[in-house]
Amino acid sequence: MKRNILLLILAAGTAMGAAAQQPVGVARYWGNRQAAVSYTFDDGLQDQYTLAFPQLKQRGLKATFAVIGSKVGGMVHSSQDRQMGISGTPCMTWEMLREMAADGQEISSHGWEHKKVTKLSAEQLRHEVERNDSAIMEHIGQRPRTYFYPGNGKDSATTAFCEQGRVGSRTFQIAIGAKRDSAWLTRWVEGLVERGEWGVGMTHGIAMGYDHFADPQVLWSHWDYIASVQDRVWVATFHDVAAYIRERDNVQLTIDEAGPNVLIVRPRCSLPREVFSMPLTLLLGSRPVVSISQGGRPLAVYQAGSGQYLADFDPHGEPVVVKY
Repeated sequence: MKRNILLLILAAGTAMGAAAQQPVGVARYWGNRQAAVSYTFDDGLQDQYTLAFPQLKQRGLKATFAVIGSKVGGMVHSSQDRQMGISGTPCMTWEMLREMAADGQEISSHGWEHKKVTKLSAEQLRHEVERNDSAIMEHIGQRPRTYFYPGNGKDSATTAFCEQGRVGSRTFQIAIGAKRDSAWLTRWVEGLVERGEWGVGMTHGIAMGYDHFADPQVLWSHWDYIASVQDRVWVATFHDVAAYIRERDNVQLTIDEAGPNVLIVRPRCSLPREVFSMPLTLLLGSRPVVSISQGGRPLAVYQAGSGQYLADFDPHGEPVVVKY
């Protein structure tokens, strides 16, 4: 009799432990992609709307456009403009920017007058940043949650100020404009996949303006390629990737068994919910999932190329119940 009881206890322990053995955790990037890429466009130049935006829409891609508030609807001037004998490069209007924002493109801040933040007094810095935030909020209806530094000038103090109330600022990037060709851009992405990194591409002009492409078809061909590898590469706005990474690195998961093949995953995220609201991807292992819910609401379960079961959850939300 004692042996039978022992066997029953061992069997129960095996059943109870099956769920706990699942490798539950948060994916490195959304959808358990191997890498992430964000395409960013500086200065709010008009051909970013007339040329790049239709190409993004055609492929269902999202990018980030950092605007200089005082130049919206006006002109910017670059050394390349002078070399080409033209007076300047036209910028987008607020109406154009609203249309892109409605499509899910991110409108970010590049400063009110494109001033290098490290050269400003505390009051000048406040005006440069907050004036542009107010203009974007007034005309677009959304406060920018990222900041791109004019001339890439920054230090620890200005970064701390510019990132207040945001998911982050662009502190690294790689130029993808005039000097690049399709082969180079493909190698760049392949390297990101190999290393599991987030790449931030930066350019300004498309067919004219600073660092513009000799032939915009280079960018369109690259986007054809990137659209074909989205099973491995997460292509998203700077905001979405920055928010995901901050939340991923902040969230803590407490995992408990609640019965045979049932796990309770309790997330805890200390970041402010009003700023950080990007869903995270939960890794559920390769064993089939019967159902998953958060706060009583069903979550969609899907699979990635690795065969893992996945679900997107709210890192600020209630416990997640997983049934295998």
